[in-house]
Amino acid sequence: MKRRKILCAALALTMAFGSLAGCSTPGGGGGTQPSAQSGAAGGEKVLRFSLNGNPPTMDPKKANSMYTATMTYHLFDGLMRDNNGKVEPGVAESYDVSDDGLTYTFHLRSDAKWSDGKSVTAEDCVYGLQRMVDPATADPMAYLGEILKNGKEVAAGKVPVKDLGVTAPDDKTVVCVLSTPAPYFLTMLSGPAFVPCRKDLVEKYGKDFAATPDKNVYNGPFQLTEWEQDNKLVLTKNENFWNKDKVKLDKVEISVLTDPNTPLGMYETGKLDYVDVPTTAISQYKDQGKPYYDGGVSYLQINLNGENAALKNKDFRKALSYGLSRKDYGATRENLPQTTGRLVLPALPGPTSTFGKDYPYEPYPLEGDNAKAKEYLKKAMSALGVSDPSKISFKLSYAEAESNRKIVEFLQAQWKKNLGINITVDPVPYAVFYDNQAAGKYEMMHTGWVPDYDDPLAYLELFPTGAGYNYSHYSNAGYDKEIEASKVSKSVKERMDHLFAAEKIMCDDLPVIVLDASRRMALYDDKKIKNFIPGGINCSYNFIYTDIVS
Repeated sequence: MKRRKILCAALALTMAFGSLAGCSTPGGGGGTQPSAQSGAAGGEKVLRFSLNGNPPTMDPKKANSMYTATMTYHLFDGLMRDNNGKVEPGVAESYDVSDDGLTYTFHLRSDAKWSDGKSVTAEDCVYGLQRMVDPATADPMAYLGEILKNGKEVAAGKVPVKDLGVTAPDDKTVVCVLSTPAPYFLTMLSGPAFVPCRKDLVEKYGKDFAATPDKNVYNGPFQLTEWEQDNKLVLTKNENFWNKDKVKLDKVEISVLTDPNTPLGMYETGKLDYVDVPTTAISQYKDQGKPYYDGGVSYLQINLNGENAALKNKDFRKALSYGLSRKDYGATRENLPQTTGRLVLPALPGPTSTFGKDYPYEPYPLEGDNAKAKEYLKKAMSALGVSDPSKISFKLSYAEAESNRKIVEFLQAQWKKNLGINITVDPVPYAVFYDNQAAGKYEMMHTGWVPDYDDPLAYLELFPTGAGYNYSHYSNAGYDKEIEASKVSKSVKERMDHLFAAEKIMCDDLPVIVLDASRRMALYDDKKIKNFIPGGINCSYNFIYTDIVS
């Protein structure tokens, strides 16, 4: 996971836990459930949950995991904030947009401050954006800066950082000039790559910047006060946050727990207020668990630039997609997949409702269609000069984990039974899985995508010709045309029409074969834990306005 786009193999690993030996009866509450002063003394409101891994960095400009992104969302305030799909003011209390949609002028609020009491200035915002695309920073999400004028050229080292399309005419005004109109620009501004940054501290601490809580400052709802590697993180309310009166929590205690049994046991005994249910325990907690989408989609990525002639054949890829029962695939999964053959998460905002309701679409029957699969296979075999389907084979790679092994072996058996073809499954150590993907060292790969912002383009941006994360090496002039047209559309409806057209082209060409939209299951007492939002595009959890009540 070289960027926060956590590929779904990583999601699978996150949810791939062992059995729950010794766990108490689901919902039995082996101890006291969370109280209004949960885990705290003196009436403090403390929220307690866990992560199954340590944030690899707390520098927002080097965010390469969902852990870091989630912390950043709560520790920093961007120009604007995407709050569960609703764009709200952040550091900027207002903004103006030029008639051509290219220039955004943000007016900073006078009471925006850092946790050390210094005011957040326009220069802090400009420096944060410049640092994102500066090659010296090596921000894994620098590609997002391409939305700004000269962003792509700056990131490539072709023009100086000062020429990035962002300026500060005065201490409280930030002007962003985009490379192309982007109505979704505001939704991006709460992501780690776009938050303000203090130049004086970056220069003071150098490579140690943000390595410990005291080597950075925070302008968001919370500040980081403790960070014990592989043990815990503690966030406390930032009294200098401009909207502090709406922040109800005094403290957030986050344990780092890699054993899957531990968080559930701690929840049952009242030592945690929230827990994500491991895949192997979902059946035990279905009555009390709360399912939620995490924004991810899982799919089979195909290397169209590889040497396997069958996988390069569109008819063969369609045979694979029709020859797969996603319904049966879902039944083999231990988590809560929403099986689908489309790429864009239907729950995203559309022009009038959700994208799924505005553009209903299921390109392949969820139960499969073996008759159609065999028709396409026959066409492919003719083009390949093959008379026996058993002579067709390819290697299906996956990130080494038991849950992933079950998935790929199910696919292997399905295609053997329905099409008569042979697939070799290839376990790859997690440490090199994504390096192999970027290097094209695979034929087909079980992986996926989690977007960085709340818009269909966040999924579709993968597939334009030459795109940085187009690891399928897919190229279709019609697809490229629809994506470009979406960028200059005059209305939301027109833009979404083009994005939907692009999605249909991609799903027909099948550079990836989509399997499901990822869901998880949460346990928490929503009568006591109010306004806690699991899932989201920019973070795993949103607890900014969470309250703990009696």
